[in-house]
Amino acid sequence: MHKHNSFLKFIHSNKRVFDFLKIALLIVLFILIGATAITIFEPSSINQDVNIKSVFDGIWWTIVTITTVGYGDYYPVTFAGRIIGIVIIISGFIIFSTFTAYIASSFIDQKIKERKGLNKIKLKNHIVLCGWNHSANRILKFLVEHNYANPVTVVLINELEENTISTIMNNYEQIDIKFICGDFTNQDILNRANIKEATQIIILFDESCKDATPSDERTIIAAHNISFLKVQGKINLQLRHEKYIPSVQRNKIQNIVIYEDIGGDILASSTLNPTIPNFIQNLVRSNEGSGLKEYKIPSEFIHSTFIKLFDYLKKEKGLVLIGVVTVPPEFSIEDILSDDSSNIDQFIKQQFQQSTKKINFLNQNDNVKIKPKDDYIIDENDIAIVI
Repeated sequence: MHKHNSFLKFIHSNKRVFDFLKIALLIVLFILIGATAITIFEPSSINQDVNIKSVFDGIWWTIVTITTVGYGDYYPVTFAGRIIGIVIIISGFIIFSTFTAYIASSFIDQKIKERKGLNKIKLKNHIVLCGWNHSANRILKFLVEHNYANPVTVVLINELEENTISTIMNNYEQIDIKFICGDFTNQDILNRANIKEATQIIILFDESCKDATPSDERTIIAAHNISFLKVQGKINLQLRHEKYIPSVQRNKIQNIVIYEDIGGDILASSTLNPTIPNFIQNLVRSNEGSGLKEYKIPSEFIHSTFIKLFDYLKKEKGLVLIGVVTVPPEFSIEDILSDDSSNIDQFIKQQFQQSTKKINFLNQNDNVKIKPKDDYIIDENDIAIVI
């Protein structure tokens, strides 16, 4: 009885479903009435040429007629039957066309709502990304590069323009991206994203609204509202200023990251590995000798392999070698220009001497080697990074 009442409430509360059922019921009644009428006005007992001899034949003929299929296996032969046929053809065409148009408009309306971010999300175990800045691109890119075993769905809640959202969806086609347009500090907007069923909730320092100045206050309000909703997933937060951290330290907030380039990468990592961002931040901030630090490589290990240095540091020093950084040799201008150079060279030399700057020729993107291969040869310009 309770399920029956819930079903009725659902139908009455959902106008689209209610209208669909009304039209479908009207078509069913029309088919039954048409089948009954044609059977009555086409009496096979009087006219031997009649081929609609039962109600089932009438139902088949009515369906074929109103859908404009027209197989021709059944058809009225009496004058009265043909009049019924004309009525059914005209009325049926109108009713069935209306039904078809309603179905088509429903799909189109749904697509328009999805594009404008006006629909309601009914998914579970998704990632909710509140707000937008360059860190959001890092997060989506991270999800593309580290594909889940199962496809991931990301729900964006922000106030970006429709064209911008379309571009984002096209750029990240590997991800099932849904969009909710609105202010993520509003609980109704959050509920539309089905935030209670999300596995990860990331609140970014929002720059998506043209009419509002980005601020940590909005982020804090959103964090409190989401915590109040008793969500199942963990909350990851991005702030502009550290001074607001005490305002958002709650059990559900797993990671608090300060807005910067590396912050986007840390938040992105949290989507796959929720515990790593907190570990990274504590590792970097550690002041008890257990964090990251540089270690000068002993001379006997220069031109030796990475694995030998790893074993030595682990056994003899109690350190874990996680990589090396190659510090390029610095050159002064004297190393490049001779005393017998031209006047132009002498002028360049004088300018560099006044600036007291050094020159190095190694690309900064190539000098960091995280966990290189065991047979990597240690260079004299390498510095060990250890924990």
